[in-house]
Amino acid sequence: MSDFKQIGADLLASENSGLPLDESIKRNKVQTFFAWMSYPLVIVLGMGFAFWMADSLPDLLAAPLGNNIFDVSVLGYQITLYELELHKYLMYLMPVVLSALWVYSMERFQYFSKEWHPEWKQHIFSDVGLFILNNVILRAEIFVAMAMAASAGVLSSWVGIDLWPTQWPLVFQVILFLVIAEFMTYWLHRFEHEKLWLWRIHSVHHNPNKLYWFNATRFHYIDLIAIPVLSNVPAIAMGADPVVIYLATTFSVMHGMWQHGNVDVKFGWLNYVVSSPELHRWHHMKDTSLANHNYGSNLIIWDLVFGTWFLPKEKVSPLHVGVVDLEGDGVIKQLLLPITMKVDG
Repeated sequence: MSDFKQIGADLLASENSGLPLDESIKRNKVQTFFAWMSYPLVIVLGMGFAFWMADSLPDLLAAPLGNNIFDVSVLGYQITLYELELHKYLMYLMPVVLSALWVYSMERFQYFSKEWHPEWKQHIFSDVGLFILNNVILRAEIFVAMAMAASAGVLSSWVGIDLWPTQWPLVFQVILFLVIAEFMTYWLHRFEHEKLWLWRIHSVHHNPNKLYWFNATRFHYIDLIAIPVLSNVPAIAMGADPVVIYLATTFSVMHGMWQHGNVDVKFGWLNYVVSSPELHRWHHMKDTSLANHNYGSNLIIWDLVFGTWFLPKEKVSPLHVGVVDLEGDGVIKQLLLPITMKVDG
C-alpha cells in the first residue's frame, strides 16, 4: 500500500489546489449512529435475506420452471410468472430496493454535499435515459449472457469445470467469487484510466459533476457488457453454482449505490475491505493525480496489493468531481462520447 507522499500537504490543503477544506461536520447522536451503522445494517439485513432465500433456490433450479404464480394474456401476449422467477426476483430486488431507499433517504436528510443534489435535466434525465437505453431498448443483458456463455465454455475447456470449491459454506464461496471478479475488473478499470482508447468509453461514467446513488448505473453500453463478462466468466468456467453468482450480483448492486451515494457516512476500518464512498469520491476527482486510485468496484483489496489505495489523512472534501473540459448531458451524446470526445494533443 502506498501513502502517496508525493501528494503533499500543499496540494491537499492549499486553496490553489481547488480542494475545499472539510468543515468537520458536527453530528448529533442519531446522525453519528447513521453515519457509522447505515451501511453495515443495510448489507447485513439485505444479504441476510438473500442468503435465506438462497437456501431454497437450488431445489427450484433443479425443477424445469416450478409452479405458475399467475398466467394472464394482455393484448394477445401471454405473460406467465413461475415460482422460480418470482423467487429470484425477490431474492435480488428486496435487498436492492432496501439499499436504494436507505441511500436515497440519507441523500435527503444526511447528505455529504448539498452541491451534489442532482438536477433533473443534467443528471437524472441523462442517467435514467442511459439506463433505459442500455437495459430496456438495447437489452445489454442478452449480449452479456451470450458473451459469458461463449467465454466460459472456452475457458472451462482449458482450466476444467470442477475446480470451484462447492463444498465450502456459501458465504465463503461468494467472498471468493468477489475476490476473483475484483481482480479482473480492477485491471480493466485501471487500463480504462490509463489507456486513452478505453478512457473514451469509461469517461461516460465519470462525466457527471455530482455524485449520487443512481450514478452507479451510468455506464457506456460497451462498459456495461465488458464488466459483468470479465467478472463472472472465471468463476463460471471453474464451475461456480448460479446461486453464488446471484448473491454476489445482489451485493454488488447494493454496494454500488452506497459507493456513489451523496451520503455522510463513516467506514473506518471497512475502508480497507470495501470500496467505500469515502474512497470512491477521490476516484471521481477531476484531478487525475488524485483520481487514478481506488479502482475497486466492491472490494478494495487489489488496490492495497498493487499500491493504488488512497485516502488522505488531511481533512479535505473531494467535491470537484467529473472530467476536465467535458461537460454536458443527453443520452445520445453519452452513447456517442467515445467517438466525439476531443482530447488535446
